[in-house]
Amino acid sequence: MADARTLDLPDGRTLAFDDVGDPAGVPVLFCHGTPDSRRARHPDDGLATAAGVRLVAVDRPGIGGSSPDPSATVGSIADDAIALADHLGIDRWRPLAWSAGAPHALALAARHPGRVARATVVAGLVPFAAYAT
Repeated sequence: MADARTLDLPDGRTLAFDDVGDPAGVPVLFCHGTPDSRRARHPDDGLATAAGVRLVAVDRPGIGGSSPDPSATVGSIADDAIALADHLGIDRWRPLAWSAGAPHALALAARHPGRVARATVVAGLVPFAAYAT
């Protein structure tokens, strides 16, 4: 598994991310669940290469190697993903979300529709408040 890279954001925070697979492949942003991190992705980077995928996995604020952001929202985290895409020269993501990464992938697609080719959610987090009695 590759060592984390980092991006320094304009507000002084740092995002930690992995960028593996085929550099010219389909850009997929892995949105990890909770309490996971970018390391929840498959450890064999060769699988992404073989699939023709450029897999970017980022730690959300306060997780793994990313700086905390006490005021973070799913919207601001979507904006962080766009800053990362710009840094990496990626025009359009294909977010792939697992569990609690779902709100972040969907917020990215809703907030920046021109920057998302399609979003995929696997075993997405349900809105627990909707089931409260």
